[in-house]
Amino acid sequence: MTNEQALAPGKLYIAGEYAVVDGCAAIVAAVNRYVKVTVDDDNLLIRDSHGKTYNSCDFNKNESEKNNLKKLDLPTFYGKITSESKNYKPLYWKRGIFGREFILDEKDAEDITMSAKDSTDACDLPAEKSPATSDEQNQDSQIKKLKKIYSYVFSAMQIVDDFARETKEVKNVLLDEGNTAINLYNLQIESDLDDKKTGKKYGLGSSAAVTVAAVRALCKWYGLTLTTPELCKLAIIASSLVKKSGSGGDVAASAYGGWVMYRAYNREWLEAEIEMIESGDSSLHKLLIKKWPRFEVKRLKVGAGLRLLVGWTGNPASSAELVGSVKAGVKAGDLTAHNPSKTSAKTYSKTYEDFCVQSEKCVQKIANALENGRIDALLSGFARNRALLKDLGEITGTLIETPKLTRLIEVANGAGLPSKTSGAGGGDCGIAIARAEDFDAVFARIEEEWQNSGIEALNLKVAEFDESGDLSLIEQRKDDHIKLACEQYDAHADAGFEHVRFIPNALPQLALSDVDTSVSVFDESTKWDTPLYINAMTGGSKKGENINESLARVAAKTGLAMASGSLSAALKNPRLAETFSVIRRFNPQGFVMANVSAGASAEQAIKAVEILQANALQIHLNAAQELVMSEGDRDFSAWLNNIETIVSALDSMKVPVVVKETGCGMSAHDVLRLKNVGVRAVDVGGRGGTNFVAIENARRGRKSDYEFLDSWGLTTVESLLDIAQCDEILCEPRDSSDSCNSARMQVFASGGVRTPLDVVRSLRLGASAVGVAGEFLHTLINEGEDALVEQIESWKAQIRVIMALLGCKNIEDLRENSRILIDDKPCVI
Repeated sequence: MTNEQALAPGKLYIAGEYAVVDGCAAIVAAVNRYVKVTVDDDNLLIRDSHGKTYNSCDFNKNESEKNNLKKLDLPTFYGKITSESKNYKPLYWKRGIFGREFILDEKDAEDITMSAKDSTDACDLPAEKSPATSDEQNQDSQIKKLKKIYSYVFSAMQIVDDFARETKEVKNVLLDEGNTAINLYNLQIESDLDDKKTGKKYGLGSSAAVTVAAVRALCKWYGLTLTTPELCKLAIIASSLVKKSGSGGDVAASAYGGWVMYRAYNREWLEAEIEMIESGDSSLHKLLIKKWPRFEVKRLKVGAGLRLLVGWTGNPASSAELVGSVKAGVKAGDLTAHNPSKTSAKTYSKTYEDFCVQSEKCVQKIANALENGRIDALLSGFARNRALLKDLGEITGTLIETPKLTRLIEVANGAGLPSKTSGAGGGDCGIAIARAEDFDAVFARIEEEWQNSGIEALNLKVAEFDESGDLSLIEQRKDDHIKLACEQYDAHADAGFEHVRFIPNALPQLALSDVDTSVSVFDESTKWDTPLYINAMTGGSKKGENINESLARVAAKTGLAMASGSLSAALKNPRLAETFSVIRRFNPQGFVMANVSAGASAEQAIKAVEILQANALQIHLNAAQELVMSEGDRDFSAWLNNIETIVSALDSMKVPVVVKETGCGMSAHDVLRLKNVGVRAVDVGGRGGTNFVAIENARRGRKSDYEFLDSWGLTTVESLLDIAQCDEILCEPRDSSDSCNSARMQVFASGGVRTPLDVVRSLRLGASAVGVAGEFLHTLINEGEDALVEQIESWKAQIRVIMALLGCKNIEDLRENSRILIDDKPCVI
């Protein structure tokens, strides 16, 4: 049995409603109510050619029944789509004779249910039954009704099925077109977007959330790994096949999570692209990698200093009808029915165009205010957006702000909070923004006044990540990193090692057995047998946990030290701690380094060490990645102070600290500043290895924005050379009582290390040890644990061979007595 689950959050429009349909920017926020979709291939229903119905669970227990079925001609297999909502009856589906067609058959569903109930051999058979009728017209109506109810799910099924067929080497793909049982599954939908007890519909975007959740779950079931931009585009395609007039902003919020600034794709262009796919002139894969005209999704970095308040008026509204009303007025251009002045079509068109222009300006202002936490700017921005919507409603005769929404806004404004309608208006929800420190007090006051006006305060938060389900948005980001890092791998890394050549020693004057590759790290009491370690990679998702488990086993077998990926996810969500602590569980005696951001507090650093029972802590520097990452940090002013505080706190615990870059390298100036705040070890993390700027560009879906930063920073070799030329780094007493050696800075090297020769080159340029991540991950993913163990053992032996060729007995001998050329010129370093 294969069982996969996926979540997608609901959404609320913050600003830019209506104009978003015509390509202007809008702001949408994902909220912490979710749709969950479960896909499994257990308990499929089977009907033989004689009309007898079975349940596939029987065949897991009864070999004779399985053999009997094999003898029968053309058995029919059925999957089942169900919803926990009592209003949605189950829908049975099957494949056509060649497997490519999806057939939704209400009559077959009735027959199955009847015969399954009569079968004495069935187990866990469906209890639901659609009312039987002899009226063919009524039956057709029932089928159409079911298809409409599940239209977004069905569209997601078709799109992911087509996408999987285009993809080689994925699981569950229909390889044998004559066997229609392959690639059948049941799909179950659960939702807390609406109130389960009362059935109240809050307008949180159920169609978008169910589409995203279905696409995500089915991709997992097929074994397809998609980046967030790819997932978003695939879900938009599925959604557009059901509703061509939609903007896709709700889909983007459900796919990305958090606060999103969105600009809609060109609908005519996408429709033409889909027609090309249907005609065989293109493919979904090609469509996903194309740049879509106008399309933009940008995560806004809204800090924890702002909180969202949501009120529900008790009156459900149809966004489609409201948008349709506005668009009909725009198309007609005749305001006679709504405006006594009988404004001409030309004037009206100009007025609507002006509305779009002003809406764009307003959204940009609100986005800036959100990212900078400015309530005053939000007050004026929300007021302007509200005025624009009021004008639009008047010139089109559409009621956008109902009396209850007006009351909701007035109450919030009275408390000094920016407030407005959310989405198309006409009922549903209104929103307000409050400072986090004022939230509890102001919420109590507003809630009471809202309640007195018949408005329900909803306990909603912006869904930066899921706190309780199978797939959090943090996990999705971590999985994106793994996928893109693997795709980015290049066996010929540009880390500068090709510029470094050893001058050979024709008379080594030693035996291979004389070579000692051990190295002391941090202090004389800590010694590694080889100057090599598995550097920080991943964690924070199920896939990351599996990789960490494998790496931990490899580290235990080879005796290598190992660093974890950043524990930020586990510090935010304790549920994810196991994705990191698995390292210690499978490597109980090894040397393990935890990893936190330079933005972490001392308390968080200590917690990270405790989660891993770590021997040391890495503090990573990744300013370039954060700035390119849509949801990344923008303030690095406290980093150096944070590092000093962490180093001081961990000194008392006798836990050493390594400050490492994540792909942009370090200069001597950087290292000197770190040394002055008490840091005694750095990892240069040079350019040439995994490129997180390029990864974040890919995740944004707009690679060209920061493509110029792909080559930002110093290579690993450039970093080592710059540091090696600075005597102050390697020997600088802090006071007159300190000896030179006590203040010596240890330098580790990483970034684009691809061979044992790169390791020895790094050691010669001053590194105490060398970290490898991308090369080892590539081997693990493509060849497995045993292959990685074999590779590491081979590297360890080859490092000793290279040192023997140079006539060097140990690492110190290598640094002092081997000679190198840099770009064919002798180097005295």
